Amino acid sequence: MAHYLIFGDSITQGFNDLTGGWVQRLRELLTLDDYVFNLGISGDTSEGLLARFETELKPRLSTEGELNYILIAIGSNDSAFNHQLNQCWVPVEKYKSNLLQLIKLGKNYTDKIILISPEPIEQSKVDPIPWETNLSYRSELVRQYNQAMEAVAEAEKLKFVDLFNQLPPEYIKTLADGVHPDAAGHRLIFNLVKDVLK
Repeated sequence: MAHYLIFGDSITQGFNDLTGGWVQRLRELLTLDDYVFNLGISGDTSEGLLARFETELKPRLSTEGELNYILIAIGSNDSAFNHQLNQCWVPVEKYKSNLLQLIKLGKNYTDKIILISPEPIEQSKVDPIPWETNLSYRSELVRQYNQAMEAVAEAEKLKFVDLFNQLPPEYIKTLADGVHPDAAGHRLIFNLVKDVLK
């Protein structure tokens, strides 16, 4: 038995997939004795996640000896370039600091913490973002945040799922709006996360 607490943004939430996204596929893979909590919130950044982290974490932890896993899938929205401020939504050094704080808090409860990187985007569709024209997603910026998360995972000796580099090229074709994968894209993410959990 285990409790899986999965924090993230709209992709974690399962946006654009009527079957519930990659987290729902994970739930279906595990046993009936396991608990999977989807704690993804659309538009969330590492700042928002840090503000809600312990409040949402504590009530869902196992207190009866089962394993607790914390999965943190955050960074795409942090990397969004704000044209008015001429900087990313959450600067990369602040992003790294937020990740380190999340890990420090998480380690108070479990050593089983997994970091899941930002996913690739289709820049031509989201530079600027049609539904938020003051912002842009850019592949090079997402790459920088992916590298920042990887560096944090290495320093903290945590498992790291490198979606940015390991998702196959066909993943981009699943991004109708340039950011959010359809069911096929969520399946590709699930396959990589599943392999790390094994």
